[in-house]
Amino acid sequence: MTEQETHQGPGVYGGWETHRGRQHECPAPDCGPQGVRIAPNPDDEDGVLIHFPEIDYVDTQVWSVDVGISTDTLRELRDAIDQHLAAKETAA
Repeated sequence: MTEQETHQGPGVYGGWETHRGRQHECPAPDCGPQGVRIAPNPDDEDGVLIHFPEIDYVDTQVWSVDVGISTDTLRELRDAIDQHLAAKETAA
């Protein structure tokens, strides 16, 4: 018997539940492909939080973080930064 891939996703009644398959292919609401997202940092009005849906490598130190991402994710990041900056300029 082969082991089926699973991931944790939002539950129907809140909390988390186990979904079958890979997360970026999941049809469940608030799961599935999310893409790179940039959101305001609630702790720093001049900062942002960047969400990577998939990373290849991460190494954190007190002074820095190294994140390994694919070329496709890098393109998504570039597009997300462009959209974020355009929205910020429009709001100003």
